[in-house]
Amino acid sequence: MQLQQLIYFVTVAEQGSINKAAEKLFITQPNLSKAISNLENELKVRVFNRTNKGVALTDGGKKLYQYARTILNQDGADSGPVPEGSAPTLSIAAYPIITMGRLVAEFHNAHRQDTIEIKLVEQRLQNVMESVEGSQAEIGFVMVNNVQLKEFRHTTNYKNLEFHLLGKDTWYLNVGPHSPFYDRKEVYMEDLLDSTFIRLPDDYFSNLAHYLKIGGIPLGKIHRRLYVSDSAAILALLRQTDVIRFGPALSAPDFAEYGIRSIPVRNSGVEISIGWIQRKRELLTPEAEEFVGLLKGLFPSPGAADPEQYPI
Repeated sequence: MQLQQLIYFVTVAEQGSINKAAEKLFITQPNLSKAISNLENELKVRVFNRTNKGVALTDGGKKLYQYARTILNQDGADSGPVPEGSAPTLSIAAYPIITMGRLVAEFHNAHRQDTIEIKLVEQRLQNVMESVEGSQAEIGFVMVNNVQLKEFRHTTNYKNLEFHLLGKDTWYLNVGPHSPFYDRKEVYMEDLLDSTFIRLPDDYFSNLAHYLKIGGIPLGKIHRRLYVSDSAAILALLRQTDVIRFGPALSAPDFAEYGIRSIPVRNSGVEISIGWIQRKRELLTPEAEEFVGLLKGLFPSPGAADPEQYPI
């Protein structure tokens, strides 16, 4: 199997039509049809179902597409035949949030009898985008605040990524039972300035948020910080110490299971766009499509999640 065959195959798959793909590739439709037929004969598997409306990938074609896309994203490395019996893969890069662990667990439980490799890596926004762009992950889960949004959209366009909005949210205060704010119904930002905040390691986008105002007070006024890089550490610190953090209402039901409260911040003024990203014009694997369905379930109705639905 030659690299050119993979290019032809991927282009047809993404255009959904041999005619459209031929125009894009600047070759004739008969030659492209012959190239696809030769590929199918070589692999001894049909990769497209032909209809009057165009072409659609078969199950074998979907597996080949995932493989071909990986090869082409590696700067055109030469390829061999698709490995027989290779396991399907679900690869996700995600902003650290406790909710992601629950969704991965749901996916795993639904496929206990299947052989599927599940790969989840937690990263800051910039690294999530780089992982998806570089094909280390097929999809990325992101949360973008209002001061980051313009630059985020510019960067996704530059990196040839597509953003799918799931819903809007805002920041709440996450506290454990050792926090003096645990029994509060709401808090003011000025009450929190002497507390120790959990933060993720900074990246380009978090630096943009330095002057983000919460309750009228810039985020940069927070001086006592504790940096961790994963949701498990965040959970342990909230449960065992008096540290605090900001997080979306989205994660309230998952934190509530561990006795951690999500408390409204008075006049927060922060809007968070929550969604997922993928490489443009690429077809998702069936596994990724299924997981996106779980992500969509996070916002079953318009508007932000309400932490009051999940009392301790």
